[in-house]
Amino acid sequence: MRLPTLLAFVAIPTLVAAAACSSPTETSGFTTKDGGSTPSDDSGVVIPPTDGDGGGIGTQDAGLEACAKGKTGTRRVPAYLQLVLDGSGSMGFLEGKPWAAMVQAVTKVVGKWQTPYDPTLGVGISVFEDKLDVTGGDGPYPAISPGVSGGRDLKIQVVTSSHATALKKRVIDSGPSGLTPSYEALSGNYPYVKAFAPPAGGPLPSGGKKIVVFMSDGAPSDCGSTPYTKCTNLAAQYAADGVTTFAVLFTDGSSDTLRSFMNNMAYKGKGFAKPNCDPTSSSATKYCHFEVNINQNVDAIANAFVAAIEQARNSIDPCTLAIEKQAGQDFDPTLVNVTVTDGNGNKTTVPQDPANGWTFDDPANPQNVIVHGTTCDTVKTDKNASVELILGCPTITR
Repeated sequence: MRLPTLLAFVAIPTLVAAAACSSPTETSGFTTKDGGSTPSDDSGVVIPPTDGDGGGIGTQDAGLEACAKGKTGTRRVPAYLQLVLDGSGSMGFLEGKPWAAMVQAVTKVVGKWQTPYDPTLGVGISVFEDKLDVTGGDGPYPAISPGVSGGRDLKIQVVTSSHATALKKRVIDSGPSGLTPSYEALSGNYPYVKAFAPPAGGPLPSGGKKIVVFMSDGAPSDCGSTPYTKCTNLAAQYAADGVTTFAVLFTDGSSDTLRSFMNNMAYKGKGFAKPNCDPTSSSATKYCHFEVNINQNVDAIANAFVAAIEQARNSIDPCTLAIEKQAGQDFDPTLVNVTVTDGNGNKTTVPQDPANGWTFDDPANPQNVIVHGTTCDTVKTDKNASVELILGCPTITR
C-alpha cells in the first residue's frame, strides 16, 4: 500500500509527550471513529481523523480509519548512567581545584536532571579512593550499602528529589585521598552496570542503554605498566557486552601517557567524544576522550565536565524510539503504521522506508521504531512532538 501524497514531515521527539498514549483511550488530539466528541468509541479504539476532520495539515490517510484496531505510543530509549569518579589525592592539587570543580559539576548536572523529572534516565555514582570510600581503594565497587557496610556509593535509579540530594552529598561531603585504583573501580562497576535491570513496576523502563562515565586525573595504580592495557582491554570487553564507556581526563596537558590511556579507554569502550575520533592522533580535534584543562578556573572546569557528562547521557540515538506495547495488545508488525504529531497538533503518516521514513529494529520482534532521513533530521527541533503506532492496517510503504 502506498501513501497517495506524502505531506511534509514533522519533528520527532527525543522524549515523547504525555499525549503519546500510554493508554489506548487516552485523550491525545485524536477523534473517534464516528466523529463524536469523546476520545474513544465504545470499543475503546481511538482512531485518527481524516483530512476532513479538522486535524490540520499532515493528517492520517483516510484508509486507516476503517481498519485501525488500536494504537500504542513510543518513548525515548532509557539510559542507565553510572558515574565512576576518581577521588585520589591528586584531585586536591592546584589548591583543590579539580575536586572543587568535580563537586560543582556533579551538583550542577544532577540539578538539571532532577528538573524536569525524566523517568527514562537512571543514574548511579561510585567514587573511588576518596575520603568516604570505606573500602580504602580495595573494593568491591560500587560500594553500596548494605552490600558494602557503610558504603556511600549509590545504585542506579531515576533522579527523584531524594536521589538527587544523595548524589550531590556523595561528593559534597567528601574529599580527595589516596592512590588511583582504576582497575579495581572499573572491574567492579562494569559487572554492576552490565547486570543492571530496573525493578519491575518501578518508574524506570527496561531495555535501556548502559553507560559508564569514567573520570580520572592521574595514572592508574593497578592497570599494569603503560599503556595500561589491563584497563583498556576491560573497556573493550564490556563494550562487547553492551556497556559503553565515556572517558573524561582532568589534566594540565603535560602527560601524553595519560592522554593516550584515556583516549584508548574511550575508543575501546565505544564512547566517542567525536564521531571521527582517532586514538592514535595527537590532534585535539580527533580525541576519543573528553579532555578538561584544570589550569582554568573552577567554573570553567566544572562546565567542561558537565558538557562531557551530558553528551554521554545524550549519546542514545534520538531517532530510535522504544515501542510502548500494551499488555494483551495484538501487535502484528506487518499491520503497523507510524503517525507523527508535532507540537501544534499537526499529524503526518510516515511511510515505512529506510531512506526517508521508518523501520523496525527487528522486523520479526520489534522493540524500537527507527526514523530516517528528513524525519530524523528534525528530531531535535520539536520537544513537544509525539510518535504513535496505529495498529491493524497494512503498512504504508514508500
